This record gives sequence, structure tokens and C-alpha cells, in this order.
Amino acid sequence: MLKKYPVQFWLLCLSTWLFFFSFTLLVPELSDYITSLGGEDYKGATIGLFTIAALLSRPISGKLADVIGRLPVMIFGGAVCVVMSILYPLFTSVFGFLVLRFFHGMSTGFMPTGTVAYLADIIPKDKRGEAMGLIGIMNNLGMMSGYAVSGYVVQYLGLTNMFWLSGVIAFLSVAIVLGMEESLPNAAKLRVTHFKLKIEDLWDSRAKEPAILMMLTVTMFGAIITLIPDYSKGLGILNKGLFISIMTVTTILTRLLTSKMSDVRGRIFSCKIGTAFWILGAVLLIFRQIELFYLSAVFCGFASGTNSPALFAWAVDVANGQRAGRAMATLFIALEAGITIGAFASAFIYNNHFENFTFVFLAIAALNVGALAYLFFGVEKHEVSPLK
Repeated sequence: MLKKYPVQFWLLCLSTWLFFFSFTLLVPELSDYITSLGGEDYKGATIGLFTIAALLSRPISGKLADVIGRLPVMIFGGAVCVVMSILYPLFTSVFGFLVLRFFHGMSTGFMPTGTVAYLADIIPKDKRGEAMGLIGIMNNLGMMSGYAVSGYVVQYLGLTNMFWLSGVIAFLSVAIVLGMEESLPNAAKLRVTHFKLKIEDLWDSRAKEPAILMMLTVTMFGAIITLIPDYSKGLGILNKGLFISIMTVTTILTRLLTSKMSDVRGRIFSCKIGTAFWILGAVLLIFRQIELFYLSAVFCGFASGTNSPALFAWAVDVANGQRAGRAMATLFIALEAGITIGAFASAFIYNNHFENFTFVFLAIAALNVGALAYLFFGVEKHEVSPLK
């Protein structure tokens, strides 16, 4: 497999792992941390503000990636992650913390957009689904690493050192990108006019179908990362990151085994399977039982591992090498919108009452049923036929 992809791809994978490790390291502790600051009612905002900032920055990052190059966009995103991580210990009010969470979200508005556009430049069409799966594995490994060690870092090093360690890991991610070659031909120098956005910079209609599906399905992920720590405590599970760890391991295994499936059977075929598993995962969490909790984590891993590579490859396909940054930005905007909806809506329905988790995941299941119906009756089948 190593010979199938250029060195730049593997450097991109390593940088991606470090980037996601950096900001995910903080996530399991955010709910308790904001509560300790007196902001118990703002748990949804710890993820929601982060994703809103990412959403708002996507159109700019997508346009800049197509004009000044993929690398500057990635470098800026990583640098934001470094700076915000260092500043957290200095802002100890609820308001200050939430302001930093918002600006921290700009990092994911830039880094992944540049990363996927870079990947689209260097990987041929018949390998995109597999390549997206592999880069997604590094994403998952980064998240799993963060969730796995977060509690231990706080226990043995303390919260302040956890924030600073996050910054160091983000810096290493940026250092790798600095040593790579730009993949965009004739990249221009940054000018003020590049920040002027048109409608097509905000929404690339070519990517509308994978974007709609992305927005509906990732509401489940938004609910998971916001409320699973509280759900775990309600079931008496001490490890608040265990659900995400199980889900991530399953996602990685699924991507290793099925990442090429959308290259062979088509993007829609893969998305139907992935979306069905999101529905099953949500339904199991409705019942608030510990055995179903663990099974849901496995099903959610199947869903993420199947859906994500297919959706990203689908968006790259329709971009067809032209303005790929904008197409990726549209998909990421949908991703952030879905996570934001999932985070805020689930926190609102939950309202710090364990029994309300039934209604949270009933609502999430309904959104994913809508996504599955769209796959069967709404998408243009000819746009994403199996690759030859």
C-alpha cells in the first residue's frame, strides 16, 4: 500500500493525526471544565461555538485554498490551534472560555479544508474513496488518541498542562506541513480582494447532494460529542471517553475493510449502508441501557467508517479538479452545520435530565431517516455511478 501513494500523502496523514489529537485531547474534559467555571447551562456551546466558527470560516478557507494554495490554509488552521490551546489557562471566566472555543473552531475551518483539497490534487479518481478512508483513519486515530489519554493527562499533569500539551501537538502538525510542497499550480499571493466572497464561494451547488446528506447524518455525531460524557455518567460508566473510543476503533476497522467500496459500488450504495447504521445507533441509545450503549458505539463506528469516505470522495468527484477547495468547503460547511445542530438541539432537549436522552436520540434518528429517504428518492443517481 505504501507504494500506491506519494510521500506527500503519508505526510498529510501524519499531520492529520496530530491535528485531530490536539483538539480532541480537550473534548472529554470540557463539560466538567465549564461546569467548574459556573457554566453548566452552556455545555452545548462548548462544541456548538467551535463548529459555528468552523462553519463561518469554510467559505474563506475554500476560496483561499483555490487561490493562494493548499499549504497556507493548512498552516493557518494549525497555527490557530496552537495559539488557542496556549490561551485557555489564561481565560478562566465562562465568557472568556467560550470566546476561545469560538476562535479555536477556526482551526478546523481551515486545516481540513486545505488537507482534502491537497489530497484531491495528488490522488487519482479511482483511488479517492480509499485515500479518503485512509486520511479518515488518521482523523479517527487522532480523536481516539485524544479521548484515550485525556483523563490520564488531567490526572497526572493537570488541566493547565493538558491545554499546553494540546498546543505542542498542534505545533508538530504545522511543522510537518511546512516541509511539504504546494500542490496548487500558479498559486497567487494573498491580497485583500481574496476575502471578498461571492455566492458560489459560500455554496458550491455541485456538492449539494453530499452536503445535504452530511448535514443530516452528522447531527448524531454532534449529539454524541456533546452529551455522551453525561450519558456515560448516568449509566455509571467512569470512563467518559469509552463510547468514542469504541466507536473510533470500529470506524478505523471499517475504513480499512470497506474504504474502497464506494470506488467499486458507488458513493450512494456506501452512503445507504452508513446512514442505516447511524439510525440503528441512535435507536439503541433511546433505551438508556448499558448493553445497548456499547452496541450503539459499534454501530456508530460502522456508520462513520462507511459514510464519511464516500461523501468526501463524492464531493471531490463532482468538483472534477476545478475549484476543489470550494467544493470541499461546501461539504465541510454542511458538516459543521450538522454538528452544530446536533450539539445545540441535543443539549436543549436533554436539559440536564437523564430521562430526556430518549427524546434526544429519537429526534436524531428521525433526521437520519430523512437522510436515508433522500438517498433513495432525492439524489441524482447518474452523478455518482460506480467508477470504472
